[in-house]
Amino acid sequence: MREHARTAFWLDARSRKLRAAAQFLRRRWPPLLGAIFLALLAGAAFLAMATPRYTASAQLLIEMRPDRSIGADAILAHAPVNRQTMKSDIAVIRSAALLRRVVERERLADDPEFGAAALDRLRSALSVAQLRYSPVIKIAVTATDPAKAARLADAIADAFVVDRLDTRLEAARRASAWLAERLVALQRQSRASEEALAQFRAAAGPSTPAEQQSAIAQRAAEARAEAAERKAQIELRQSPGLGGALDELRQRADQLSRREAELRARYTAAHPSVIALRAEIADVRRAMDAERRRLAAGARQELEQAEKSSEAAEAALREISESEARGKERLVRRNELERAAAADRKLLDETMRRARLVEEQAKFEPRDARIISPALAPSAPSWPDAEQTLLIALALGAILGLGAAYACELKDAGFTTIAQIETTLALPLLGSIPKIASSDPALVDLVRAKPLSRASEALRALRSAIAMSDVDDPPRLIQLASAVPGEGTTTIAAALAASAAQSGLRTLLIDADLRRRAASKLFLAEERPGLVELLIGSASPIAAIFFDETRGLWVLPAGGEIQAPADLLASEKMKTLLAALRGSFDLVIVDTPPLGPVVDPIVVAGLVDKTIIIIRWAATARETVAHAIERLPDRGGIAGVALNLVSEAKARKYGPYAYSPYAGGGAFDAYHIE
Repeated sequence: MREHARTAFWLDARSRKLRAAAQFLRRRWPPLLGAIFLALLAGAAFLAMATPRYTASAQLLIEMRPDRSIGADAILAHAPVNRQTMKSDIAVIRSAALLRRVVERERLADDPEFGAAALDRLRSALSVAQLRYSPVIKIAVTATDPAKAARLADAIADAFVVDRLDTRLEAARRASAWLAERLVALQRQSRASEEALAQFRAAAGPSTPAEQQSAIAQRAAEARAEAAERKAQIELRQSPGLGGALDELRQRADQLSRREAELRARYTAAHPSVIALRAEIADVRRAMDAERRRLAAGARQELEQAEKSSEAAEAALREISESEARGKERLVRRNELERAAAADRKLLDETMRRARLVEEQAKFEPRDARIISPALAPSAPSWPDAEQTLLIALALGAILGLGAAYACELKDAGFTTIAQIETTLALPLLGSIPKIASSDPALVDLVRAKPLSRASEALRALRSAIAMSDVDDPPRLIQLASAVPGEGTTTIAAALAASAAQSGLRTLLIDADLRRRAASKLFLAEERPGLVELLIGSASPIAAIFFDETRGLWVLPAGGEIQAPADLLASEKMKTLLAALRGSFDLVIVDTPPLGPVVDPIVVAGLVDKTIIIIRWAATARETVAHAIERLPDRGGIAGVALNLVSEAKARKYGPYAYSPYAGGGAFDAYHIE
């Protein structure tokens, strides 16, 4: 189930994005189509004015021919055709030396298309490439005349074949001359190595027999063994665990020490037995020192004799080694001379063989490059490509058109969709009041004149949404405010009050805009006492509140002028008045000034049940509205947002925009009656 829900959410999000893209194109198609049309027009004009150019191509095959008479190991044998080889051939074709021969042969300097800079223009008109991994090179030339393009492509291909033959012939001749000189030098070098080997053999004489060398080596080994045995004997004599007088004295000293310890445990240090025992221990230790000196002197004599014998053996061994080294050096030197003489003879023979092969190759030159596909005069121009040009113009026009459409979209800083309101303000959309025609009566009168009109239905939907904003305790004191002037707050407040009165609710409209008094002007009550007089105590509620017979609602106008309207609205009398009006009327609608310029609506917001923010559709900047709403002390007291002056024809291009499921859709037209 969770995986299914995740998939359904992803599909729904994707469908929303597709619908948003379709709506964007629907409302911004004029700049998009205009840019595409202009781009296609520019592309067509370019095709009409451009000079057509034709491209002809010839194909060269770089062959791998086996040698017929000179052998596979000839000094100028063919190299395998690989990427580096093909790159080298392409560089030769585009070289100035080869193209200059084509320019002179075809007299391109006199051609109007190429002129004095014929070499550079021919190189820019030339295209050389390898056909994938094959040993085929494609040579293409572009010109204004198709016959000229084919002629130049064939001329360049033929020039490359001729240049290849000339290069191989010149290389063979140079190799032949170099080998002739090399043969003379190798003959001298071989003769010198043979003479050096003969002289060494005569001067070296007989070598030492192998039996004599073995006997000398055996004597040296015996001398080293004898020296090692004497050293081992000396070490054995110095070992403490093999008996002798020194070991006996050491044991005697240990016994006397134990005895001394036993006597000291029973007697004091001055006891005669302890003193005598200490004297005896001292005598034993002096005897041990004398025995050590005697053994050391004997060991040194034996060690000196062993070292002398060892040195004599080492001297004999070094003499044998030096003799063997001299013999090995003579052997190595003789082997070197023999190898050098053999190598010189082999090199001389190989060089003589290759000299004969090169001489034959200079007489026979195989053709290793040939034209397999001569150039043909093209029937259609290669530039400009009409289809490609128009497609590029179409793509550029679409890109520019989308940019222009997006720029137009960015200019619309106002609210146009429900998603914008919910994302920017985090408030629900309660209703959308459409813009009425100029021939219709005012919105406050349209409710009675045309009760089934779109505007009347939108007002009823707005009133229902306000009631549902708090189902448990439906709001009865409602404030209408806007972010900036000119949003139509007074018009919506009066029309909403008229709609509620028409439905049978006892409704009161309070003009709390003590600065402009727009609602008082609408009901022609500018000179009547109103809210100001009621709050300062100069008029009674019966004198201030009057009933409008035409609209069927009660009105409390603003009243007279006052210097500090915000302080008056924040007074305890205002709070008491609103509490009293709540018990007398079913619905009280308070029209207040905009939130941006003054603090009056902020004061009133703390005295009513809910606040409705009126926003003019696609007009007021989103940042301005968001900043104004942040000034309200209790964001939880805001029931939601109502859009005013909605252009239904334009709003349909933005998708759903109204609170009512009928508004703005085709389904409403089936039930709508003017």
